[in-house]
Parts: sequence; C-alpha cells; structure tokens
Amino acid sequence: MPIGKAKGPKVPKEKKPKKEKPPKVKKPKKGKGGPEQAGEPGQEQEKKKKFPILMLIPAVVIIAAAVIIFVFVLPGRNADKDPDATVSVEPEPPVLPTELPVGDEMVPGMVLEADEFAAQAVLAKTITYTYTDLVDAGKAAETYVNQLKSADPRYYIVDEELVRQREQPDYDTAEGMVLMARNLPKPEPEAAESAAPEGEESGQPESSEAPQSPPPEESAEPMDETPDLVITVRISWSPGQCVVTADEVLGKVTAPPPDASGGMMGQRPIGQQGAQDRIASMTPAELGLPGESMDEYVVFPIDGVEMVDDVSCIRVNVYSRADGSNKFMGGYLVSTDGLHLYRQDPSTDEIEILK
Repeated sequence: MPIGKAKGPKVPKEKKPKKEKPPKVKKPKKGKGGPEQAGEPGQEQEKKKKFPILMLIPAVVIIAAAVIIFVFVLPGRNADKDPDATVSVEPEPPVLPTELPVGDEMVPGMVLEADEFAAQAVLAKTITYTYTDLVDAGKAAETYVNQLKSADPRYYIVDEELVRQREQPDYDTAEGMVLMARNLPKPEPEAAESAAPEGEESGQPESSEAPQSPPPEESAEPMDETPDLVITVRISWSPGQCVVTADEVLGKVTAPPPDASGGMMGQRPIGQQGAQDRIASMTPAELGLPGESMDEYVVFPIDGVEMVDDVSCIRVNVYSRADGSNKFMGGYLVSTDGLHLYRQDPSTDEIEILK
C-alpha cells in the first residue's frame, strides 16, 4: 500500500489574461506638424484625399497660361514679322478744287469717284489774251510777229512739229494764224566737288615710286535727263481782233532738213567765199559795229563748219583797220543756207541772233 496521504486530482490553474499593449505611435518629424497631426486614422485618410487636389491647382494654372500664350500672344507677334501681311485700305475720292475761277465768275470743279483716287488737278500754264477793237487785225499780227523775232531770246516761225519755216504768212487775208516758238534753256549741271581738299598732299615721295592701280569706279546711278521744253505763241487774227495764246510744251525747235546737196531745201549752200561776201556787203550798223563803211574792217573766213541751234554755219571774223591795230571786233556765223546770221560777242563769247 502506498504510504502517506493519497493525492487528490489536480485542479487546473486559471490562466491570467495577457496584458494588451497599446499601439505604438510614431513620433512626428521635426518641422512637419505637431502631435495633433499624428492623431487618429481618420485624420490620415482626410490628409491623403487633400494632397492630390492641391497638386492639381498649379498644373491647371500652367496649362491655362500656355493656352493663352499660344492662342493670343504668339499669333500677334508672328503677324508683325510676316512680310506678306498687308492692311487693306479702301480707296477714297481725290481731293480736287471745288471751284474754278474764270474771270469774275466761278465754275464748279470736277467731282470724281473713289476709283479715280490717283487723279490730280494741275493748273495749266496756258495764257490767252484777246485783243479787240482792232482796225487792221492782220497788220497787228504782223507787227507782233516782228516784235517776237527781234526779242531776246528770239522766237521763230514754226509749224506744228516745231520746225522753223522760211515762208511768211499772208497778213492781208481776213483770217489767219501763225505759230512762233523758242527753246527754253536747260539748267546747267552742278560742278562736281574735288575729291581731295585744297592744300592736302597726295602722298610721300617714296610712295609715288610704286604705281598703284586705281580703285574700281563705282557705276554711277542713272540720272533723269531734263526734258526739252519750248515756249509757243500762237497768233490768230480775224476781223477786229487778235487772239494770242502762250504755252509751255515738250519739244524742241529744229531747223528744216537739208537736201541731198547739203543745203536747205530749194537753196544752194554757200561756202567760205559766200559767207565772206555776205558780211562784207552789209553795213557796220547791221553788224553792230561802229563806222560808216565795211572798208574800215578786214573780213576773214575761218575753215570748218560750226553748229548753232542745229544749223551748219561758217565763221567769219572781223578785224579793225583803224591805226593798223588789227583789233578783233567780233565773230559772225553765217548759216550755209544763207538764211541765218549770228554774232559772237568778243568779250562774253555769247552768241546773239542778228537774222
């Protein structure tokens, strides 16, 4: 038998409940919120929802700015640099005088539409005078023609092509017309300035030993040539009146064409002897010389032909016999057709028309 007390059945021990540890809370980093931000889980979910919305706002702003630049700013800059871009301007009617003065009255001016936007109103240079209450209009016209022939500068009787005429109109007719004209002188070209100023030396003597090729000349720009202008005087007469119309037109007074023999049509040309005889047969007064007879002068023709107003002339020089001085008194130019006579002033070399 077993010794001792009999052991009863063991009573199972009650297990003690385990202590639940609270969840660990991460400490917030420095500069990123206080302890209240690391709160409960609901607050973390709200923070995760707000974060992408805040990131979309600057992206939307950037996209809107880019759209504005590409749609509005860039097209305007390209339009300024585009050479083909033109601004259409509607034509406007030209500005023209509304009234035209005629004597003491006014005439309405021409009114044009916008399609004539380039039109201009240029005042003509034509001047017309009517001489009335004349006893003999033909004689008055003849007197005026002779007056213009002796004017300085001289006028010539011409046809409608401005070619000089030898024939005189018949002033005894009841009605008639004669046209006279003279060339207008062209302005003298301006003198070219010297390349180097005065007093400036061309260079050192040593540098002149080696010749240098001149620099290539630049091609001169074409210059507009001054057009030929003519003043015309048209004289028309009828019983009791003369109408004189002066105008300035383009053109040039020219001499009649020569015939096959070299002279004028219907005329025999004269040579040196003929020109000498022509001057010797005239009076000193006709030649603008002092004295009573050409016996006081020596008439000497010069070889060659000179051109005056597009007319071939032979020069004849006149010298004084007084006191044996042989003083030069002037040069005379006789046209080869015998119709014209010119005198060259010995002091100024200007040529004047004697006939």
